[in-house]
Amino acid sequence: MSTRLDTTHAASVCTVTLHPPEGKPPTLDHALMGEFERALDEISARTDLSVVILQSASPKFFCAGANLKVMETIDRQTVVPWVERGHRLMNRIESLPMPTVARVEGYALGGGLELAMACDVIFASDNARFGQSETKLGFVTGWGGSYRLTRRVGLARAKELVFSGRIIEAMEAVRMGVAEWHGSAAELERRVTEFASAVVGNGRVAVREMKSLLEGCTRTSLEENAALEAAASQRCLIEGDAAERLRNFLHKRSSGGPTAQK
Repeated sequence: MSTRLDTTHAASVCTVTLHPPEGKPPTLDHALMGEFERALDEISARTDLSVVILQSASPKFFCAGANLKVMETIDRQTVVPWVERGHRLMNRIESLPMPTVARVEGYALGGGLELAMACDVIFASDNARFGQSETKLGFVTGWGGSYRLTRRVGLARAKELVFSGRIIEAMEAVRMGVAEWHGSAAELERRVTEFASAVVGNGRVAVREMKSLLEGCTRTSLEENAALEAAASQRCLIEGDAAERLRNFLHKRSSGGPTAQK
């Protein structure tokens, strides 16, 4: 049986949950990738969403990577389309216009860590464990792990993790930059909720524009960034609620109310 997923929506937040078969960890196969692709079609088309949260229904596993039944069929002919499909899926998650959060409990290994790293931020429970462990099976990272892990932790640390294939605890993951935060299961629930609420409370167009700016800033010069920020600022006024928020800010300031300074 394959892992399945479902999506729920509440207050501009979409939660995508992986549901593994009874007694097994969530894994990725062609069936689940198809479900993901259909869910991403729906999510991408919605302009009312502010945040997407990716999580597992299992407290022991976020995702254990590729399904073993798929791996049994891998050979020199089938491995290339398998890798390419995984890349397309991770790239689609990364390119969603709204912020994405990986809510990680338990193990995120191999392709499971690649799935988490395709999200913008990773919040983890104290029992979370992370590993880019493909070399233990004689493989390399297949779904962008070499690219995204290096950008999170730096080249030397990425080498240490993938050469050894070792599994790290949540505290070390945060210290290295693999994840952004860790805490107890209850604290994790609050942290994800607080983050999502903060994002929902901000200008939706502004947040989406900031995601685009931040994603592109490593590929642009400062001069190019100035032009991009100017165009994004216009869109915030034309398509977003910046004008209304600015009026409210100035009104509160003139009436002596509390204001948030830039």
